[in-house]
Amino acid sequence: MIYLKNLNKQFGPKIILENVSFHLRPGERVGLVGENGAGKTTLFRIIMQADSADSGKVIIRKDTQAATLEQELDDFNGSVLERVMSGDPAFHAIQIEMSKLEKKMYADSNSNATTSRYGELQHNFEQLSGYEREPKAYAILSGLGFSNDKIKKPISQFSGGWRMRVEMARLLLRNPGILLLDEPTNHFDLKSVEWLEGFLKNYGGSLLLISHDRRFLNSTVTRIVELDRGTLTNYPGNYNDFERLKKNRTLQLQSESANQKKRVNEIERFIERFRAKNTKAKQVQSRIKMLDKIELIETTTQTKTVGFRFPQPTRTSRTPIKLENIKKSYGELVVYNNFSISLERGFKIALVGENGAGKSTLIKLLAGITSHDSGKIEIGHNVTRAYYAQHQSDTLDSEKTVLESMTGQNQNLLRTQVRTILGSFLFSGDDVEKKVGILSGGERSRLSLARMLASPASLLLLDEPTNHLDIRSREVLSAALADYEGTLCVISHDRYFLDGFIDRVWEVSNGFVKEYVGNYSAYENLKIEEFEIELLKPKAAGKTPSASPYLQDRDRKRLEAEERNRKHKTLKPLKINLKTVEDQLENILEKKITTQKTLANQNTYEPKSKELLLKTLKQQAQLATEEKTLTKEWEDLLSQIEHYEAENI
Repeated sequence: MIYLKNLNKQFGPKIILENVSFHLRPGERVGLVGENGAGKTTLFRIIMQADSADSGKVIIRKDTQAATLEQELDDFNGSVLERVMSGDPAFHAIQIEMSKLEKKMYADSNSNATTSRYGELQHNFEQLSGYEREPKAYAILSGLGFSNDKIKKPISQFSGGWRMRVEMARLLLRNPGILLLDEPTNHFDLKSVEWLEGFLKNYGGSLLLISHDRRFLNSTVTRIVELDRGTLTNYPGNYNDFERLKKNRTLQLQSESANQKKRVNEIERFIERFRAKNTKAKQVQSRIKMLDKIELIETTTQTKTVGFRFPQPTRTSRTPIKLENIKKSYGELVVYNNFSISLERGFKIALVGENGAGKSTLIKLLAGITSHDSGKIEIGHNVTRAYYAQHQSDTLDSEKTVLESMTGQNQNLLRTQVRTILGSFLFSGDDVEKKVGILSGGERSRLSLARMLASPASLLLLDEPTNHLDIRSREVLSAALADYEGTLCVISHDRYFLDGFIDRVWEVSNGFVKEYVGNYSAYENLKIEEFEIELLKPKAAGKTPSASPYLQDRDRKRLEAEERNRKHKTLKPLKINLKTVEDQLENILEKKITTQKTLANQNTYEPKSKELLLKTLKQQAQLATEEKTLTKEWEDLLSQIEHYEAENI
């Protein structure tokens, strides 16, 4: 699908790509990884012809469309749905032209050329599944967290993060043969990340993905290519396989490099020893030529690791913060009403829940960023709060250097300790003398987090702290938070990151919080258990069996028998309805074939057949609407049947 041949790219003295060749095969899913600044985004831009290589070729298979998520948001005055539907320029152009021609035909300005052109466009419209696009757009937007009422709202009413979700939906509806995604989950919540994972698993095209979410990479790719000092190295498998294979390769290269250096030292000693002896001149010259031909083995880049314990906060009272009978609303929307909860000292909590459930509102209430309408918030003894959000880096002074930004933060730390903290967040050497104003978004995020951990509050409240952080930076932050002795509450879409330090999950739903003890993986397992138990519950009114997973064997068998009977009673009418809908769809399809034959007939477009043409077009639109409704009903019935048949009884 994509062939890169001998690409070279250089910015000043820095080599980004050096003789890079790569092949993305049909249907393949590849993850592109590398250190920050390695050139991953530059490579994407070269493939999409938004940037050019100094030399080399980019070949994309003929008639194959490659598309990427646009980072620059243009002005658009329509609704969310209209924006998503306009994602394919070719299809959008067909829609506009068809609309113009329809107005002409209905205004009695019909002509052979007009009707003939309309017939061509109608054929192209159907080939591009025009009638199925709107239901598919609804499904994609729903998966990305948009409710039906939001889908119809003007896009101008949404924040930048939500608009990026719209752009993602627009791209996915376009369904190009090749998807190039650069950090696609940055503006998503957990549910949307999980939905996108499932979508990409079923995507039929080729995928080239940049992501710093290990679990997302593990779920979606089958090959990793690492960009390191201008060269690409292939590793089969997902990210976990890559780490294992890279470690083995690193050890092998280090061994080979050590042996090579030993051999080079021996040759150099011989040359120095016998350079002045005429009797050894021939052997000396031979070894000098041998040295010139040796290509030194390059070992892999050694990633930096944390070797420093971050400062710890002051010990607080047992309950750092308590919310009592809180009410919080935005206009008519009541998010919390008579809501009470407390954080105990040392809790490390992940907030999860559906989009719009109130996670960000809760963390802002805890941080004191948002005021409550009524109720009481009590702060414990010795408690200091620190809130980190995605815009936190905007508070940095652009005129200060990285080092100056840190030294003014905590006067108790020695300069060497400050440098160690900065090194942990990948600021080393001359990097610490950079002005904040020239830092990238990722570098500013790392600096903000380093400042926060250099002088930690006793209550940390973090809203998506991993955005713009690469995998190594996330590991540094996760290790620091695991070592942190205070209380923290975090919202994050990176499940692997959460597993590294949290000890409980708060699930936010309908203005309430349900607590699960353990990390995020334990929470997922408990949710599966809850679902399985719910399936085993008898449906008869008034019966509420124990939700314990340790059901007695006799009770379990009785419940299984009841469940089989329930399944049969449920499935029978569903299957009858499915057959009825299938018969209706068959009838619709037969009528569509007749309509298409009429439209394919050149005589239909004669001036004398204008009435027939308009009648046929009206019938075709009506059939398309009926087909869409029946198809949705058929899919719902089939989904219900598959759900019940898949239950393990």
